[in-house]
Amino acid sequence: MKYLENFLNKFLSPVANYMSESLFFSTLAESVMRLTPITLGGAVVLLIGNFPIPAWIDLLNKSGISAHIAAAQNATMNVLALLVAFNFAYTYAKKCHYEALSAGLLSVSSFLILMPQAYTIFNLEKVPTDFPAEAVITGSNNLTAFATTYTGAPGVIVAILVGWLVSVLYVYFNKKNLVIKLPASVPPNVSESLRPSILSGLILIGFVGLRAILSLTSFGDLFSLIGQFVQAPLQNFISSPITYILIMVIGNMLWFFGVHPNMLNGIILPVVMANLIENQNAFMANKPLPFLTWGILGYLLSNAFGGTGTTSGLVLAMSRAKSQRYKELFKLSALPTIFNINEPLIFGMPIMMNPIFFLPMVLVPILIGIMAYVMIFILQFTEYNPMISLPWTTPGVVVTFLQGGWKFLLIGLMTVLTSFVTWLPFFRIADQKALEEEKEIM
Repeated sequence: MKYLENFLNKFLSPVANYMSESLFFSTLAESVMRLTPITLGGAVVLLIGNFPIPAWIDLLNKSGISAHIAAAQNATMNVLALLVAFNFAYTYAKKCHYEALSAGLLSVSSFLILMPQAYTIFNLEKVPTDFPAEAVITGSNNLTAFATTYTGAPGVIVAILVGWLVSVLYVYFNKKNLVIKLPASVPPNVSESLRPSILSGLILIGFVGLRAILSLTSFGDLFSLIGQFVQAPLQNFISSPITYILIMVIGNMLWFFGVHPNMLNGIILPVVMANLIENQNAFMANKPLPFLTWGILGYLLSNAFGGTGTTSGLVLAMSRAKSQRYKELFKLSALPTIFNINEPLIFGMPIMMNPIFFLPMVLVPILIGIMAYVMIFILQFTEYNPMISLPWTTPGVVVTFLQGGWKFLLIGLMTVLTSFVTWLPFFRIADQKALEEEKEIM
């Protein structure tokens, strides 16, 4: 273990130092870390609204409270990209010693400019309840709105790009004195609000132009452009267990770089649903499951053991933290992670864009996949029940026991152990670095 830590320190530390000294990466790290109050608060909301007790969820639905919890979720987890756009530009301008609030607001406006906003709502003579179905359209209404598909985590990569571009232009125009200068007698709040008016107009006009240009392309908007460029190479990596492991690796890599793995769901969901239905039909007919190994791996490599990246092992490693920073983060993130909500770790440590945690994000699905293959063979595990479906916040060890008895539970526990062994050496590096920083401050 010590040899591995020394090896990682030798090769990762220079990269980590470069990124911490880089204006772009230091800004990015700070901008996502400052989302911690929102992600923690949103985690509490998600936990309350999806607590894995069917009677509780049924009560929330019948009482109408679930709709209000969904509204709170929309106002936290589903506006993360919007907040990143603000935080990035704000932090960047502040680091460059310019008025930061205007930069943040400009970034938000620019981000919204690039977003699809026009939607059509059709009025139906009769709303169908069974699908597929036919319906008679009696009219339509045009609606202007901002979809949470773009303001939430799936839009983070665009938010980072917009925040960075706005920041660079904001600082550049300030250096060129493209600002309104008022006499010293003008109150500071008035002077600061009017000062960036010229450069604000230039930046916003630029983003309007970018939106217009993209609308003439086959992509239509920046969100679709980025989505299609990332999604296109992934179309053939869906069907087999091995390619599913690769998909999970790609998903973890995307999340590391700020692209929410949900963007992969649109690609793999049709195949996933078809495979699940075939497994269920075979189970009901008392036949061997055609996608047994795929079904087992699909669950183990999902967010069932601490969210994306299987961070249950990381939380266990954090229980042995020496730095005060990670001791406190462990207290805050342990409970949400048990219920597969790990945004506090993704944004709070942060895992995202942190070079120390790149390798474990990539290695975890590979090592868990190999372990699961071996365990399935050794245990001759075939007693998997695909009919049992519980809320995604149900702890993985509970679901594995219910779906496959002690054998699947043992595989689930081995998943946690594999995750722990994978994350531990990398966490020790981050913990040691945080401890040294705390000693310097003291």
